[in-house]
Amino acid sequence: QGFLHLFTSWILDEDLPWTTGKSPSLALLFKYLKANMVLLSDTTVHNQLAKIFAELHGKSVKSKIAYATDTWTTKQMVYTFACTIASFIDDDWNIIEQVVDFKPLDDKEHEGL
Repeated sequence: QGFLHLFTSWILDEDLPWTTGKSPSLALLFKYLKANMVLLSDTTVHNQLAKIFAELHGKSVKSKIAYATDTWTTKQMVYTFACTIASFIDDDWNIIEQVVDFKPLDDKEHEGL
């Protein structure tokens, strides 16, 4: 259970695809380390992240969580970024804002097609 929690947290923290757990090179690494761990499917990662969210939401966040997403381009039109932020009000009425995802976009990702 501890491995499952840490592995899925790592995937989220590093902004990795949820399919990372089935990577052939990761399987080779585990085999080299002689770790008898079952590699995780994207469904397992999704379910574990949902469980972590439910645990954290029940303990630390009693208000609703608002998510905001925005994209923007630098003045020189060289770089485009997307960002998602989660916001909530804590017990002392302080607004808490947390960056959920920040990603530079490829040229075609910002066209809105």
